[in-house]
Amino acid sequence: MGFSLPRAVRCAPLRPAIAVAAAAGLGCTGLGCAGLGAITASQTASAATACVAAYSVTSQWSTGFGVSITITNNGPAITSWTLRYSYPGDQQLAKGWNGDWSQSGETVTATNASWNGNLATGASTQIGANFSYSGSNPPPATLTCTGNGSTPGGSGTFTQADIDSAVAAPLIAFAAPTSADPRPGTSPTNISAAAVLYYLALADLEDPGATATDGTTVDSALLAQVENLIAGGNEPDADGGLEGWAHAPVAEALLLLKNGPAWAELPAADQAKVTLLEEAMGFAGNYTYNDANNFSSGICGFGDFSKTNNPNYQDGYVDVELAAIQFFGASTWDAMLASFNDATFTAQLDAAGLTNAGGCYATVGSAANAAIDQPFVWLGHPATDLMGTWDQLAADTFDQTVVSSVTGISNGTTVTADIADGSTSPQQGQCCMGHEFDSTDSSGLRSSALYVFEGWMNVTGSRVTMSVLGAFNCGTATSAAQYDVGSQDLIYKLQHGYISYALGQDGILVNDAGDPASDGPAAKGYQYDLDAYNAFAAPQSC
Repeated sequence: MGFSLPRAVRCAPLRPAIAVAAAAGLGCTGLGCAGLGAITASQTASAATACVAAYSVTSQWSTGFGVSITITNNGPAITSWTLRYSYPGDQQLAKGWNGDWSQSGETVTATNASWNGNLATGASTQIGANFSYSGSNPPPATLTCTGNGSTPGGSGTFTQADIDSAVAAPLIAFAAPTSADPRPGTSPTNISAAAVLYYLALADLEDPGATATDGTTVDSALLAQVENLIAGGNEPDADGGLEGWAHAPVAEALLLLKNGPAWAELPAADQAKVTLLEEAMGFAGNYTYNDANNFSSGICGFGDFSKTNNPNYQDGYVDVELAAIQFFGASTWDAMLASFNDATFTAQLDAAGLTNAGGCYATVGSAANAAIDQPFVWLGHPATDLMGTWDQLAADTFDQTVVSSVTGISNGTTVTADIADGSTSPQQGQCCMGHEFDSTDSSGLRSSALYVFEGWMNVTGSRVTMSVLGAFNCGTATSAAQYDVGSQDLIYKLQHGYISYALGQDGILVNDAGDPASDGPAAKGYQYDLDAYNAFAAPQSC
């Protein structure tokens, strides 16, 4: 399946690389062909280019168009390939040929036919499809092509030890919120379980047929996790607030599931439950984070919420919203928001047995209608602006000049937060470090590797998900450089340990080796986030 390096020296993964190219309207006729600009491989390619996809419109008429896409393998021989991209308009797949075509929302996926998956070095195959559209016909910003080699387990993208532990992980289950435990989705157990679910969905999508060392398939482990999640009373409560720490990876996992091989293996009734749960979390994100709203609590009614809190709050349910938009498509999602009715939706949740979420929607009642019945807009970014939303999240999360120590007042005492072994971050002096390495809270200094991690884990989840589904455009990712520097700085500080100060953190050691044991990064699934990052979001990916 893959290889594993000691965590402290892990480098960018050795995997068949992702690259893109779009032909500038070859053979294109009619309106809408103008503007089909080239997408260069350097925008999304990692160090060595393997699978390359070249896109062109071959014909176009008032209600439809045809495309031709050439898949070329520039790396070692592959036995299968997967192409993904997203249309920014309302284009809908009508018919495809020379491959297995499908569309979910705005995301188009094509996999090889039985006879054109084997591509030697330098070999190519051509596929095509017809689409319908109305209005304009903007081209996809980015195409993502992934090739799998002939070695057991696939391309070697994922670390085998992480696959093994994810497959063996306990089944995911959330509790209903109570006054004694108002935010169960913030518990390390639930965050870690959500990271496992996300990692399995990602691995199943990107490396179909992947197995653990004991022979258990990732696909079967993913299906078991999903079935338990939607069994009734185990699902996230869809609060819309800080529980996004765990709810975001669940929402992203369900999006990846819908685009992966396991989706067709789910009974229709279970597909409907998955879809309903994605709706519930997405509706909640619009309730709490829409620019027009300003609530002091989420859907469940427990207080102490503000949408302007530190980034590790926002790097949760805004990421849920990104997943929901991709799951349904931007225009469909805004239409679903406009038709939302709390009483009707609560009844649907209860009928499906999704009582955790149903209880919260029953609590908020009709007050949710006006708050949710409006197009999603966050800090000026509408549902159609996925990249703008991610860029805003990344810019807010990573906005400080990198330093290796910060001195300030905590609980009335002068303290210094710093790297535990006295070393210096390799990114010292660069922009941009995690916001909560140099911030404040009610106790004074807030310089916490744990809080930075809790923001990074979800903005990374969105980055990876958008990348593998062809929705991440490096050419317009204005905050990619900030994210790259901030991620590498955080990873270094976790490797070397960071003495952290914040409310409830008085000089505690935070690292990737298990500290603090009860709620540190390792207890919250950091190993899965890091493996996904190394595979699809490391600096070489843009």
